[in-house]
Amino acid sequence: MRFFISRERLICYNTTVLCPPKSFWVLADFFYEKAEIIMMKKIISAVAVVSLLASCGSSLTSLVPKRPSKAPDYFSTWNIQGYVVNYNGQKTIAVMDEQHMFGKGKLEGWCEFFPDFREDLIFVMDDSWDIPAGTHEDGDNSKHMSCARLDTTRFPSFKGTPVERLGGLVRKVRGLGWKGLGGWICAKEAESDADSKNPEEYWRKRLAENEEAGVCYWKVDYGRMENDVKWRTMMTKIGRECAPDVMIEHAYTFDAAGNYDAFRTYDVEVITSVPVTLQRVARLLPLKKTAGNLGLVNCEDEPYLAAGLGCAIGVMRHPINGPLPNGQLDHVFPINGRDLKSRLDEVNRALKWHRIAEPFGVDADANIDTEKLEDAWVLGERETWVPTRHVGDTLREAAPARMSRAMPLPIVDGNGEKPFVLASKYPNGAVAVATLERGILRRTYTPLAKVTIDVADSKSPIGVFGAYDALCIRYAKGLPSKPRVLAQDLKGKTPVDITKEVEIEGRSIVVPGSVINRVGLMAATPGDKSQPGMVMLVK
Repeated sequence: MRFFISRERLICYNTTVLCPPKSFWVLADFFYEKAEIIMMKKIISAVAVVSLLASCGSSLTSLVPKRPSKAPDYFSTWNIQGYVVNYNGQKTIAVMDEQHMFGKGKLEGWCEFFPDFREDLIFVMDDSWDIPAGTHEDGDNSKHMSCARLDTTRFPSFKGTPVERLGGLVRKVRGLGWKGLGGWICAKEAESDADSKNPEEYWRKRLAENEEAGVCYWKVDYGRMENDVKWRTMMTKIGRECAPDVMIEHAYTFDAAGNYDAFRTYDVEVITSVPVTLQRVARLLPLKKTAGNLGLVNCEDEPYLAAGLGCAIGVMRHPINGPLPNGQLDHVFPINGRDLKSRLDEVNRALKWHRIAEPFGVDADANIDTEKLEDAWVLGERETWVPTRHVGDTLREAAPARMSRAMPLPIVDGNGEKPFVLASKYPNGAVAVATLERGILRRTYTPLAKVTIDVADSKSPIGVFGAYDALCIRYAKGLPSKPRVLAQDLKGKTPVDITKEVEIEGRSIVVPGSVINRVGLMAATPGDKSQPGMVMLVK
C-alpha cells in the first residue's frame, strides 16, 4: 500500500490489502513527523477509513485483459524511413538497417517507439531490409535482391546462416517488447537466386527459413507479380504448408482478398483517409472466403475504423512529431486536419480493444448503407504526398454513411452533417460502435449525433469509439433487474461505475456523449488529440 498525504487531502491508491501492521506503523511514524496540526490518533483513524474505502474500490478489476491479443496488428517502418531522409526518393530505402532500428543517435532507435503499447504490435521492417546497402529494388528487374533474407551489409552484427541471422534479429526485437518481427516482401523472385526460375521452390525455401527464424509476418507489396492472383494464392498456400506461423498479407488484388489470410487496403492520403479507406473496406467486406483462409482486412492506420469493423491495424504514424529534419512541414502527416502524429492514444485504445475482441475475416454478414456522405477538403500547403495535387484543389471523396457486420445498421439521428458510423458484432459476442470524423473545407470534426445500436445480450462488452451526442444500446434479451454499468478508458487500467450517469429504460441504456467523452479520455496523454475510446460492461 502506498499513500500520498497533504494537509488538504489524503489519497490512497494501489491498495490490495488493508494496512499490514508493519507498513501501517511505518506510515504512522511518517504522519507523526509531517502532520503538525493533527493529532496522531486522528491520522491513524483517517488512514484506516480511507484504506477501507480504497480497498472496496479496488475490487473493480480492469475490463481490458493484461495479455496482448493474437491480432496481426503491426507497425510499418515505411514513414519513419521517409521522415529521416525528408522523403528524398531512393534515400528512403537506404535507412532500413540495424543502426536506425537500434541506434541511440538522432532519428534512430525505432525499436524504442511506443513503449506503452508495442507489446501489441509486430515490428515490420519495410522496403528494403533484404537487399545490399547502396542498391535499389525497383520491383521489376532488380538483380540485387536476396529477398526475405537479412542482408549482411545492413545488419552486420547478425552472423551465421540466413536462419541464424534472422533468428538473432527476431530475438532482439522481441526482447525489446514487441509482439514479433515481420518484413516487407517484393512481389517477385530475386533474379540473382538460382531458384528464381522455380517460384514455388523459391518461396518454399524462403518461408521455411523465416518460419524457423521466428518471423511472424510478411507484407507482400508491389513488384512484377503484384496483380497476379494465381501467384499470390500460391504464396498463401505454400505459406500454410511451410510456415504456418507466418501471416502473409497481400494487396492490389481486391476481388481475390477472400483467397488470402490478410489483405491490406493500401496507402492513402491522411486528409482523405477516412472516406477512401471506408470505400475500400466496403468493397472487401461482402466478399466470400475460400476454404481455409482467414480473409482478414488490414485497414492500415485507421485504428477506430478497424475497431468498428473488425479489421486489423497497420500503424504508419510514428512518434517523432513536428516538421521534417530539413524544417519543411511533414506532408505525409499534415498538422492541419487530424494531425495523426499527435494522436497516438487512439492507436493504443484500438489495440487494447483487440485484447477483448480480435479482428475477423470477410464473409460475415456485412451491411453497407446506400446513403453516402461526401467529404471535401481544400488542399493547403504541403498536405499530401501525391505530386499531381495543388494548393487550393478541393479533394472530394464519398463513402457509405453507415456500415455494420453481423448486426443491424446503427440508427443515426442528428441535425445537419452526420458522422460516418460503424458497428460490428465480433465472433466472441463483443460489440463495437464507432463514429468517424469528417473533413469538410478546412475543418476536421465529428458531427454529434444520437446513435442507436441493437445488441443481443447484455453480457457483451461494448467498445465505444469517437464522439456522440448520445449512444443508445437496445438489448434484445433485456437487462438484469438491478444493472450496474461499468466503463473504462481502453488506455487506462481501472473502470468506473457510470450507472447513475446513464438512463436505463426497459431494455435500453442511453449513455450521454459527455460521459463517453469524459470516461473515454480519462487516461489521455497530455496534449494528445485522439477521440475518446472506452469499453462498457453491464453487471
